[in-house]
Amino acid sequence: MTTNVPQHARVVIIGGGIHGCSVAYHLAKEGWRDIVLLERKQLTCGTTWHAAGLVGRLQGGHATTAFAQYGSDLFKELEKETGQATGYKMPGSISVASNAERWAELLRQADFARIHNETAQVLSVDEVLERWPLMNPDGILGGVWIPGNGYINPIDLTMALAKGARQNGVQIFEQTSVQQVTEANGKVSGVVSDKGTISADFVVNCAGMWARELGRQNGVGVALHACEHYYLVTDQIDALPRDLPVLRAYDDCTYFKEDAGKLLFGFAHNKVKPWGMQGIPEDFCFDSLPFVDDDVMDVLEMALHRVPLLQETGIRTFFNGPESYSFDGKFTLGEAPEVRNYFVLAGVNSTGIQSGAGAGRALAQWIVKGHPPMDLNDMDPARIEAFQARDLYLQQRAPETETKTYAMHWPNDQRCTVRPLRKTPFYHLLKQHGACFGEVQGWERPSWFAPKGVEPVTQYSFGRQNWFSYAQAEQQAARQGVGLIDYSMLGKLLIEGADAEAFMQRVCSQDMAIACDSVTYTLLLNERGGIESDVTVARFTQQQYMLMSSISRSRRDRYHLQHHIQPGEQVFLRDVTSSYGMLALMGPDSRALLSKVSDHDFANEAFAHQTWQSFYIGHAPVWAQRLSFTGELGWEIFVTPDFAEHVLEQLLQAGSGMGLKLIGGEALNALRIEKGFLHWGHDMAYSEAPHQLGLSFLCRKSVDFVGKEAALARKKEGAGAQLCYLKLADEQPLLYHNEPILRDGEVIGFVTSAAWAYVTGAAVGLGFIDLPRGCDLSKGDMEILVEGVAYKAHLSWRPFYDSNHQRSKM
Repeated sequence: MTTNVPQHARVVIIGGGIHGCSVAYHLAKEGWRDIVLLERKQLTCGTTWHAAGLVGRLQGGHATTAFAQYGSDLFKELEKETGQATGYKMPGSISVASNAERWAELLRQADFARIHNETAQVLSVDEVLERWPLMNPDGILGGVWIPGNGYINPIDLTMALAKGARQNGVQIFEQTSVQQVTEANGKVSGVVSDKGTISADFVVNCAGMWARELGRQNGVGVALHACEHYYLVTDQIDALPRDLPVLRAYDDCTYFKEDAGKLLFGFAHNKVKPWGMQGIPEDFCFDSLPFVDDDVMDVLEMALHRVPLLQETGIRTFFNGPESYSFDGKFTLGEAPEVRNYFVLAGVNSTGIQSGAGAGRALAQWIVKGHPPMDLNDMDPARIEAFQARDLYLQQRAPETETKTYAMHWPNDQRCTVRPLRKTPFYHLLKQHGACFGEVQGWERPSWFAPKGVEPVTQYSFGRQNWFSYAQAEQQAARQGVGLIDYSMLGKLLIEGADAEAFMQRVCSQDMAIACDSVTYTLLLNERGGIESDVTVARFTQQQYMLMSSISRSRRDRYHLQHHIQPGEQVFLRDVTSSYGMLALMGPDSRALLSKVSDHDFANEAFAHQTWQSFYIGHAPVWAQRLSFTGELGWEIFVTPDFAEHVLEQLLQAGSGMGLKLIGGEALNALRIEKGFLHWGHDMAYSEAPHQLGLSFLCRKSVDFVGKEAALARKKEGAGAQLCYLKLADEQPLLYHNEPILRDGEVIGFVTSAAWAYVTGAAVGLGFIDLPRGCDLSKGDMEILVEGVAYKAHLSWRPFYDSNHQRSKM
């Protein structure tokens, strides 16, 4: 084993768990050399070694499913390639449901499997018992069988990846502690270890539960925290079938797997404790934590009920070990926005074994290609706000992530911890008016409004939730009368300086040489012609623009723009999100309502569509841009926080006799989908080009801009799935996202976002399909699969509502 670290490496990987070894293996497979991996103690000694080793091919998202499918395929060949046994077995897995809502969730998972060509068979209770005869069927409604699932030995898997990496030239140094990642001019320059300093072109933080503290040294946010995780292993059970599938009893918070003639069963706890709050001990190596009976007694009792054999079987191992969980249940994977060429792969929420190979390959390909190999936007380190990477926040939020591992995965599920945190200037007044709040990036945002006498608390379901009729009334007001929503949390970024126009012309797809009272909608493309963002831009002066982003994308957009400022360019970015309260007024009566609270002229001739003007509402100075994300006539009103409540009070008072309704995010989402407006992160991301979304009209300006030639080339090629509009013929089913789209019974795509729309009177949505844009979508039987039932659907290349875009210009 090599003991002297080299003076230089192309890539230094920090951490010798499953992720670090996977990144090393795949970088070598990509043909890169001069790769070094540093491990503080021994390979796998942090959290990898004690993982349960479950391997599931179907995960909750498209990217994570791709990771898992690639990994399980690799595991079949890895022993042959490296000579290192991995203990990989594929007995399949069964997930069971003991209530109607869980059954609906499992059926939707089986639907999702079809999108990824994965076998998922729905089983009756008797069919479950045929495959898992030790289970007590009490209360079970059925199950879903995935024959491609299984398990693997985590240590052996990691050692196989490490061996494969070494065979391709990777140098691995154990007992080597990293003390510092160095940087120069905003870019990594190397690593200082206790065995010497290595200059490096790239550094990869795969330090597991140490990753947060390591990243913090360079101002890189890694939002994870270690939490306690328990499992037990029985004594030998002679009658235990060796081909027993993995059993996931989600409603019992328990999984079961055969383990060399013993039964291992672990928990997704109802009660979770963070660990390492005072730091992780320096000598931590293959360590476990104290087993506290009270922490697992509730789930242990459920496990004993579900598998009665456990009541008469001895327990050989009572295990408690740390696992890293993120603040939002998503991975942290990609380049840190704060330091160039500093990459992170960490915080995968107990899915490291099944996702590690695929995630490591994706990160390696990102480094080699210089861009993400697929849509990984929800894992992007740039999404992490500074407060979300702090210990105090994570010690409350990360345990909640662990509790949600086997909890119901509702389509609009909300977190409970660290709330309310960020409040808009309208928060208290909206709360008085019955707002039920959701949370995005720490911001409290109304989801729906309860009428008087109704508690504003969501009762979750895959069917019509308790707010359904209230949101319908909110939609009706926006379409037929007037509605009002709090937009204050939307990102607001000032672009200022003598070179502001030239800069905006270079980074935006639309012409930015616009008048100083104009507002426009534009794309920000990358060099590959993919859509980095879609934004609204208002021009204030010759040297000042305001760019508006969605809540979850504002930080990422700021970094994207910052990286495009050239040396010596007089361009300055200033985040003013919290400097303004923002209200969106929408609906055919919005002009009449504004005229009641202001003496300004809001007629078409005086206040044109896609312009902005300053005026007063009551005593408050405001400015507003004439736009609406619903497709209706509308204005977005900006006011400083000191006058914010006064403006809202004026509008509520004047609108009380006009049927004004406060609107929440649930209604807004339905309104924008019905109109055919897209949302970045759901309906598009940096992997899609404008032509795939019908947005080529936003890229017609004559001057050059980032991504122009690539977008034109991709349009000419015509490749990629195409976004279409869809609606169900049946008014009963509900669509959310990721439902398969069928033509003549075959999967041709999937729903990206959907909701039940008031005017349409049915579920509407957007979706990607593998058909050429402009083809006849009336040919063939178009259907959408919902909980195992195929419902007739109508597909179109144009929105079903106001396809000529006239209502906003009334």
